[in-house]
Amino acid sequence: MKRKLLFIFLIFLGMQMFPVTNQNWVSAERNRQNETGDLERVAQFAHVLEASHAKVTEWSVYIRETGRSAGITHAAFNREVKNKLRELPDYAWHRLQAHDGTIGWEGTRKLPGSHAEMVVRVMGYPIGTRYRTVTLYHVNGERFKQAEWTNNKRQIREEIPKIFHGQEHIYTCVKADRSAKMNLALIEEGKRYLDLFSAAPVERLQEKTFVSISAYTKAWNNAIYTKNKKMNIQAALRNDGDRTIIVLGSPIITVEY
Repeated sequence: MKRKLLFIFLIFLGMQMFPVTNQNWVSAERNRQNETGDLERVAQFAHVLEASHAKVTEWSVYIRETGRSAGITHAAFNREVKNKLRELPDYAWHRLQAHDGTIGWEGTRKLPGSHAEMVVRVMGYPIGTRYRTVTLYHVNGERFKQAEWTNNKRQIREEIPKIFHGQEHIYTCVKADRSAKMNLALIEEGKRYLDLFSAAPVERLQEKTFVSISAYTKAWNNAIYTKNKKMNIQAALRNDGDRTIIVLGSPIITVEY
């Protein structure tokens, strides 16, 4: 049965409701050049996993940006959506069903030269009678091939300035299966992956068939905070019958498994 890391999504949901300038959650000391550099994590994770005889089954890029305003009216939100639809005419747009006061629109488009699909969402989260705006962009693929990824990465980089305003934050994940029995315990195997990125563990969740380790590496300039400690990489492993599912993510894991 697939499971989610509860504490990860508590962090993630919290980030949806607060601006990127809130230092309790997100380091905002990065410029766009550094942000797009975060896309390199996909290839780095994939190569590390493949070198460990694991088969990559999914890669994911998730990008988000919170509106600068503390809150806008419903009419102002509609104007923002109208502008976004005009700026991104190649996407097929539709209104999302409202849920608990949250409103939004979604646009989809095939990633050129790939089977993957790009999804853009413009969301309005209620704050009293006003709305906090969040723009989301998500792409995920089912396989990893370096030549294909090089093209995908270029296309994603071209989309970023069309969608965001320079305050976006990038999250990358790669998931893989390994059929061979691991020689090390899950916790030790997770630490081994983190050592490859010179990352020091800061927090962990461990069960009999599952482990997740949050860590921080000085080699990368992105970070969020967990219990007042910086983290920018996570490794999660789960035994599933005769296979082991491995996920690497930066700065947090955003896929379910």
